[in-house]
Amino acid sequence: MSKSISFTPLNTPMYNAVIANLEEHRELYEEVATKAKEEFGARHRASKMILNGIDVKNCKGSQFFWNTYLNQFLPKGQGVMTLSDLEAIFSTDRSFFRGFYTDMTSVVLRSDEDVESNQYILKNLTGQLQREGFTYSPENPALISGLKLVKDKNTRNKSGLLLEIGENTEIVNDSRFASGNNKIQLGNSEIDLYTKSKGLSRLCLLGVSYLFSCWDYLAFSFPDGRVVVVDSTGVAPEFF
Repeated sequence: MSKSISFTPLNTPMYNAVIANLEEHRELYEEVATKAKEEFGARHRASKMILNGIDVKNCKGSQFFWNTYLNQFLPKGQGVMTLSDLEAIFSTDRSFFRGFYTDMTSVVLRSDEDVESNQYILKNLTGQLQREGFTYSPENPALISGLKLVKDKNTRNKSGLLLEIGENTEIVNDSRFASGNNKIQLGNSEIDLYTKSKGLSRLCLLGVSYLFSCWDYLAFSFPDGRVVVVDSTGVAPEFF
């Protein structure tokens, strides 16, 4: 029988995660806020939803729409933290997340029914998934990342936005987010998980102990929210 071994290659780049801050990100935040108003209209519901609850001048706040829109303006090699990034950071030092909450650019989809405020977003998104042959259920939800925000001219859509599948979109079924699950393994840590039985939800980490996949309102932001930016270009460690 032949031998086998798993190993980490030498000189593997080390990723760096940073909480968005005044020194590094204020200019970017202001630029992105301006871009949102130009692209969607300063008075349109869409730009107001993207900026809802975000303190641009102080780089504070976190919600799905803002984090998703901001993500496309980050420098090459950088991105808003993904679930995979979160798991890796937890395995390194979960205390990094102490004292704030943060959203990923992901949604969890469990069914075609949802609260009224999401019904137009949901109908549009599920139609795209069904045409592509993707399935989802409360027992085996779809975890969807990298969606694009597009303006909806339908005045009945309270958010003014739709979610569009693009070339950077990733869709996987992840039973860890099944309705009723109350624990999830992230890296080498198990933390509390909150789910719901139907519809669409954002994916949000609260401190070091709670992962929420039950919040319907994609645009709500609390003052203690922060965006975590990951630099995936990394710096290769030195070996002697």
